Amino acid sequence: MAQETSSGVAVSFKFAQADVTDGQIVCSSPDGLKVCINEYDVSTAGVYVQSPAVLLENKNIENSKPVISMGRADVQVSSINGEIKKGDFITTSTLPGIGQKASKSGNIVGVALEDYSAADVQSIGKIVVSVGIRTAIVSTSARGNLLDSLKEGLLAPTLTPLASLRYLLAIIVAASSFIFGFVYFGRVSKSGVEAIGRNPLASKTIQIGVLLNLVLTVAIMGGGLVMAYVILII
Repeated sequence: MAQETSSGVAVSFKFAQADVTDGQIVCSSPDGLKVCINEYDVSTAGVYVQSPAVLLENKNIENSKPVISMGRADVQVSSINGEIKKGDFITTSTLPGIGQKASKSGNIVGVALEDYSAADVQSIGKIVVSVGIRTAIVSTSARGNLLDSLKEGLLAPTLTPLASLRYLLAIIVAASSFIFGFVYFGRVSKSGVEAIGRNPLASKTIQIGVLLNLVLTVAIMGGGLVMAYVILII
């Protein structure tokens, strides 16, 4: 059973809508906080809780409600993206204010501390979540991770400064390794062709040298991708 009271410090925020229920995930907007309606929403602000253990309230804010962005909280979830297991990343969904299992890399609300499953994907339940809003890498296929990372990289300006810096560094490292690899191999290939023209008898040796440099070029590109991936997950 989910706990009735959160164990985190809540902060009062201005809300742009009144019909928000306990445990819903909220996102920032120009008018105030609203329930999130998009998957992996980068504007996620936290979880609305009616009875926080500690509340830092600003009485000057009208229409304020307590929101937890770090700590443990009961979160409304659905099995719309599959059953949730303890330890799964929880993210926003297309169901207003409702969390779901994160099945790809992107922005998350936190980590599930309880299991949840329901045959009806429209059914809503509550589980305890260790709330900590951040971007996370979900292991799928290498191709899937790469595509997801590139998509998230395009959203870098809308992320937190630290997340933006990670994505920008990863993009720079990956792009630099490919550019250097192509330039390096282009020069080696040109030199090899010229050398064969000058000394046809040594063509096999020159071709082997060019092939070795091709392997080195691929290694450089692969190393750049590995470094970019490490930057994303640290």
